[in-house]
Amino acid sequence: MREWEEDANPWVVKGVTRPFENAWFRIDSHEVVHPGGAEGVYSVIRMRRLAVGVLPIDGAGFVQMVGQWRFPLARYSWEIPEGGAEAGESAETCARRELEEEAGLIAGRLAPILQMDLSNSSTDEQAVVFLATDLSETAKRPEATEVFKHRRAHFREVLERVALGRIRDSLTVAAVLRAHHMAVTGEMPARLAEAMLGEGGG
Repeated sequence: MREWEEDANPWVVKGVTRPFENAWFRIDSHEVVHPGGAEGVYSVIRMRRLAVGVLPIDGAGFVQMVGQWRFPLARYSWEIPEGGAEAGESAETCARRELEEEAGLIAGRLAPILQMDLSNSSTDEQAVVFLATDLSETAKRPEATEVFKHRRAHFREVLERVALGRIRDSLTVAAVLRAHHMAVTGEMPARLAEAMLGEGGG
């Protein structure tokens, strides 16, 4: 379909400077010519780590959620386990590490279900989201800066909170909606889909 055709890059880059960088990101300021012909500066935040999220769903259709205070937003946030892949670390290894550290869970099965570009007008940050099933418990190992609460909630309750805007974290919202789509379109194992879409229990 013609509507999905892609255009060439309309921006002209005349030079790049790097006014700031730290262990997490750097800022590249591009001297550019805009698509309309005017000259200007376009600054891009270059993230050093791949964002990774993992949605753990047990056989009864329950999700292990993690709650923490998000400093940039000055707001509490309920999320799936998340983190950033270190240099040389695969996304899957990161997902398994974050699942263990934040939720105290080990996944017998881990499958990538979604790739995302985050805030793509200002940053090149990318994300991969995994579905974790066949779960078993282990000790939680949060980092020194992480203070978590934990809640095991049925998938339908989490989905409702996403729909109502009570859960707003982007990886969590995307993961839950993708998992719901998988459940209703037959991409999820039938027994797990039935557990997720049922009423749930206590």
